[in-house]
Amino acid sequence: MTATPGPTSPPDPLTRLADGIWVGVPLTLRRLSAGLAMSTVDGLYLAARPIVGLLAVPVVFMVGLVVGVLHPGFEYVFTEALWLLLLIALVGALSGALGSYLTLGFALGDLALGAHPQWDTYRTDTLLDIPAQFGSQLLTYALFAMLAVGVPIAAKSFAAEFLLPPTVPRAVRALVGLGALVVISGLLVWVWTQSAPLLVRPVFVWAGARPTVEAMSTTQESGGWIVFLAVAATVARAVAQALLANPIGKGGGPDRMTLLEDRFRTDVPVQPLAGRIPLVLRLLIRALILTALLSGLYAAYWQAGLTFFVLFAAQVLASPLLPLDFGAYARFIARIPRIIRLIVVMIPVYLLGAVIVPMFLDQTSFFPFLLLAIVSAVLMTLLSPHVREAPPAPPQPAAPGAEEPK
Repeated sequence: MTATPGPTSPPDPLTRLADGIWVGVPLTLRRLSAGLAMSTVDGLYLAARPIVGLLAVPVVFMVGLVVGVLHPGFEYVFTEALWLLLLIALVGALSGALGSYLTLGFALGDLALGAHPQWDTYRTDTLLDIPAQFGSQLLTYALFAMLAVGVPIAAKSFAAEFLLPPTVPRAVRALVGLGALVVISGLLVWVWTQSAPLLVRPVFVWAGARPTVEAMSTTQESGGWIVFLAVAATVARAVAQALLANPIGKGGGPDRMTLLEDRFRTDVPVQPLAGRIPLVLRLLIRALILTALLSGLYAAYWQAGLTFFVLFAAQVLASPLLPLDFGAYARFIARIPRIIRLIVVMIPVYLLGAVIVPMFLDQTSFFPFLLLAIVSAVLMTLLSPHVREAPPAPPQPAAPGAEEPK
């Protein structure tokens, strides 16, 4: 199929606004973080139809804002409402950017005007109550963003590692790529549904309350529906992208969707602000975030400290901070797709859980789940070792009588 270029006349105001949202905003955020740029550009295909690209963002943002304020279908935390979980999975699978705006709207509405019944149990005369109140809410927004943004972005990144070489027929490459994306999306959403009941606990335990049944059971009992909808939306997205890549205009040249993608990819390279932070500080921040996400599993401060130390040490071990050369092992691991490494980690963790968890069935401690989470994070880190670049080869002396290149 021969693509044809769009009109040569200047774009209309509607098109310029759509381009500003889907290309201009990500390019601006790229100066801060490459992750923010990728999160707000994912779903760029929607801007191939300017009216769709322009309206989708404010509509999704307003939906998130209204849901955050009114809490329809849930009282304490969003995981109580199955309809909302389905909506998050649907929006995220269609576009990580729309998932970002949905998360932003929900967080603003919930934090500013939403009702939080669990806050009634907090006191106002202690130093840690206010950080605990708002900190627990921020953790729920991170959990919200994992499904709305993290899963679709990670699924695309993982699926890209299964791309076949150009010598393979295009239809086969497309089929394998779509199959990998669908399977990986379903797997990551399933992992999220199994993790959510534990990660949402700080909303309740930090307030001295017991988690509601709905908050813990909805994702476990109805997780299959969430996975199914996310997979269906992923397939629908692939179909929509294929349809939107039709030729437009007259003459020879790329279609509008390709033009938008090229504009984002070929912009002047920049060094993100986040990339200028020293590596050791970035590892510390990452370990702190992971430690905070697991905070609903701690029964004492020493468990949080131990978690942070282990996660930070594992990252340092696999980073270029230490003069370690994993050599052939690192090069071998680098050739294995990351989703395969994740599955490899899940197998021993599952077997370990089958042994450890029954030992704690008569207790209320979540320490075995914390232990399994730490082991998973450490194994995944060690399966992503830094590959040291080989030093450049010294220049070879010219053979006697050889002419110097001109």
